[in-house]
Amino acid sequence: MSATFTESQLSEIAARHGLSLRDVVPPDFAQRIVALKEQLARTDVRFPIPPETAEKYLALAESAAPFGVGSLTDESVDLGPYENFQHFDQYSLAEHLSWACLIVEQQKTKHRYACREYLEGEQLFAIRGTTIPDYYLLNARIYQATGWQLATVSEIIPAELFFTCHSRRFFPVTTFMRALEQDYLQEPDIGHDVAGHVATFTIPAVASVMRNHGKARDMVYAERDEKLKQAQSEDEKAKIIAWADELLLYAGRIYWFTVEFGLVMQDGEVRDFGAGILSSPGETIFSIDSPEPSRVLIDPAKDADLLRLAVTDYLISEFQKTYFVMKSFDRLESLTPERIVWAAKRAMELPHYTWREIVPGDQVINVGRGVTGINEKYFRLQAGDQLDECLTRCATRNLNIIAAGFDEANGYRDLKLPPPPVPPSIVNWWKNRHDRS
Repeated sequence: MSATFTESQLSEIAARHGLSLRDVVPPDFAQRIVALKEQLARTDVRFPIPPETAEKYLALAESAAPFGVGSLTDESVDLGPYENFQHFDQYSLAEHLSWACLIVEQQKTKHRYACREYLEGEQLFAIRGTTIPDYYLLNARIYQATGWQLATVSEIIPAELFFTCHSRRFFPVTTFMRALEQDYLQEPDIGHDVAGHVATFTIPAVASVMRNHGKARDMVYAERDEKLKQAQSEDEKAKIIAWADELLLYAGRIYWFTVEFGLVMQDGEVRDFGAGILSSPGETIFSIDSPEPSRVLIDPAKDADLLRLAVTDYLISEFQKTYFVMKSFDRLESLTPERIVWAAKRAMELPHYTWREIVPGDQVINVGRGVTGINEKYFRLQAGDQLDECLTRCATRNLNIIAAGFDEANGYRDLKLPPPPVPPSIVNWWKNRHDRS
């Protein structure tokens, strides 16, 4: 953490959140080992740890080796250049206080806006402590309840590695803590990875979606490897590799709008379950109460709704402009690896939407103040207006596809309804612009 604080300043910050600085003094090494030993011995859990495995795991922790990748099964994962370790004793008091303050604020919003299943998961893991969790202990608890483990990474990792971890039931977690009293940040930290995600592992439908994304990755890369065997040139190989990576990008959108930023109907009300939402107290309130974003009800068991997620572009730097609300958790069970791959492949062929647009066939709960027309991005691009990266990316991609001869009459067959056609004047302008260049 770059900023430095006096003890008096830390005490003032703690008091603002109803805490005492004494609350955030972390347990020492010996205390953590005692807690870990007790946890490893538990048998009243879904996935008991065999005594021999527990003994080796405890010995590793007792050696004071920093935590890297969970070792409670025969599975592992190679994190390559993204490998990282949690050095628990190196966290500062300010970092522990940052965790404690975030947890206090998260709990205020979670209990008001989170779905029942998420709150039940939090009860199981009691992610309400006043010190950053020791990953040795947390990994054991997660495994015993869900069969998943932690893999410690240094930063946001590529989709290929992220979903590789998922296919082996590892969840990537970072080791840094956001600045004191910071609500939202673009990259995941402990407050997101642990305080946001851990409870979702206990929701069977969400855990299934996570694992199935890993299996979808395996399917894509198995197909990629078969194609590479037949490739005749380095250029062809590069295109095949890019093809596979692009598929994971579109599969990742399904993950983004469900596991990370999903909402669900519960007792006639909209409730949060996405970890990206619930790790930010500000976005938790924004996602349900704010008139700014649009909210669209979807049934992911229907192909058109699943494809709607895969073709919707977004930014990671802002609160969401559209939230997709699941009709119920049981509908998420339909997100098999095969359907995820199917949606990604279809998304590769189609023009895309931005997260600011309501599209034909949407079952709209509310239209947000920031909504834009589907063709607005093209007119603004032509006029030279300043566009954000999402609008620019989507507009240029779509115009390239349409200018190349996309069949708008038949190409949208898997969507509920086709979008309005792009005006020919815009398409001709785009073609002429590229002809001149």
